[in-house]
Amino acid sequence: MLHAEFTRGYVEDVASTVYCFPMDSENPYFALHREFREAGARVLLSSGQACVAYGIAAFSKDGDWIVREDAESCDRVREVLARHGASYRLGVPLTPQWLATGLTSHFEFVKDGVRIRTDFCSRPPRVTDLARLWGDHVRAGALDLVDAESLIVLKQTRRQRDYSIIGALAESAGLNSDWPELALRHLQDVDLLLEAVERWPETARQSARPAVQEAVRQRPRSAVVVALALEQDELVQRDAARVKAIQARLVDYAPAFVRARARWRADQVPLRGQHEVLLVLADRHLGSSA
Repeated sequence: MLHAEFTRGYVEDVASTVYCFPMDSENPYFALHREFREAGARVLLSSGQACVAYGIAAFSKDGDWIVREDAESCDRVREVLARHGASYRLGVPLTPQWLATGLTSHFEFVKDGVRIRTDFCSRPPRVTDLARLWGDHVRAGALDLVDAESLIVLKQTRRQRDYSIIGALAESAGLNSDWPELALRHLQDVDLLLEAVERWPETARQSARPAVQEAVRQRPRSAVVVALALEQDELVQRDAARVKAIQARLVDYAPAFVRARARWRADQVPLRGQHEVLLVLADRHLGSSA
């Protein structure tokens, strides 16, 4: 059983707290999420802003959402963004067909002098069971969040700083909430991992994680440290290869997008017009989304 509800009440408390914006204003990404939901879009707040909502990050400079791979959700999101005067950033058109390729749509706009950046995908990296992702999401007040375990998987990126976030999630959702499987799979701190192995020895013996096995066999502390470091490096390199492959796919598309964006800015083309142009560019330079 997943512990998606482990911080539901806590998330509700922190969801209205502002960390990176003036204290007399609401987190604009949380407000934007409400707008998406009220417009009828099915979206889950993900990545950095989800970490803010879970109370394990102080701020995040942009907003990431997982959107249902259907026309209505994509249309409603674009309509909300259009009302804010948003423009496309480098990425694919926000349609189910293009999101199904595994690529991402990116936008930006300015609100109250603050640049708001938003990213959308329907098939997030490393998440293999989309039905479980949607079925286990956390509803906290006006927010719909990816569950803790999915968020951990999403944070297994090439960025070293994300592993402290993973560790904090594993400590809060696993170690502190009596979820041994999550703790043993994802704790990043050697002392906390050793504590988890001691607390749940039988579960630890069944773990395939090398660092856990080193601890079970009572190997020197340094062996556990090395196993954790090797695991993290493997995840970093794996995600770096994924990003490199995406960049290779965009090699012809990126300069065409830059030229189109310059025309949009010069002519003040609204989001609807940008979207129509981007559909043509994507088909021409990325191949048919079908």
